[in-house]
Amino acid sequence: MTALDPPIAYGQHTNAEITSQIMDSTELLYSILSLQPQVVSSGGSNADDAIVALLQGLMNNVPTLIDTGALKYKINRSKLEKENPLNVVL
Repeated sequence: MTALDPPIAYGQHTNAEITSQIMDSTELLYSILSLQPQVVSSGGSNADDAIVALLQGLMNNVPTLIDTGALKYKINRSKLEKENPLNVVL
């Protein structure tokens, strides 16, 4: 495993690492799909079923979206909660 320099070393925002990981994941999934044989048939095939199963497994692991309205309400309820660094980031 190689050591990766943090985005700050290149003058980038720390969220640049998240964007890079999203792009890497997208490229990986595109590569996996592009390696599948391009067969046209009237019925489903085992390769198609495997792809669907893989994508369903990935979709099950995607976290739920954050309700920003409820989050803002919760953070604005108390001034003490505003001091929490996680709340500042959110």
